[in-house]
Amino acid sequence: MKIEISEIKINEGRREASLSGIDELARSILEIGLLNPITIDLDHALIAGLHRLEAAKRLGWTEIECTICGLEGLQAELAEIDENVVRTALSKIEYGELLERRKEIYESLHPETKAGLAQAAGMNRSIGKHVTDKMSPTSKSFAQDTAGKLGVSVRTVERTMQTMKGLTAETREVFRQFPDYKLSQSNAAKLSRLEPKKQKTAAILL
Repeated sequence: MKIEISEIKINEGRREASLSGIDELARSILEIGLLNPITIDLDHALIAGLHRLEAAKRLGWTEIECTICGLEGLQAELAEIDENVVRTALSKIEYGELLERRKEIYESLHPETKAGLAQAAGMNRSIGKHVTDKMSPTSKSFAQDTAGKLGVSVRTVERTMQTMKGLTAETREVFRQFPDYKLSQSNAAKLSRLEPKKQKTAAILL
């Protein structure tokens, strides 16, 4: 259904859309139309489709086709993260931090997938005790679910999470201050293995 653009709310803290990406998308929408509606919740808060919404504004539209979704709270944030990761050009730090937040949300929604609980469930099954089977709405780990949603390998997700775990807040901040620097996965992994006191210095030298 179509909703007045003026009624659509954008939550604070969303990553700003790339202006160059919006221009290109606006041209595409002008030529072939809006193929995929944006997604909003019951309160008309945007869940997915920031670039499409901004492109519509650029074209002077006053209303836009929307899919209204009943997702709330953490589920809506999870959908928003997936949208940003797939459709937005992110730095290695931004990408990693979105995955970190995705892990927090996913394991909050599916606590049975946490490493410790999943391991315990596996041990129970190995001895014939299926105590968690009826309680578990999903059997996918965070890495498996994320890999499937983002179209990458499970190993890629695991490697990114391991790298982010080793990077200090000070090191991450260095790269935020130099957004044009393209940190490679290889260099990020090397930094993450350094002692915290040496990380920031090495990051500045990069």
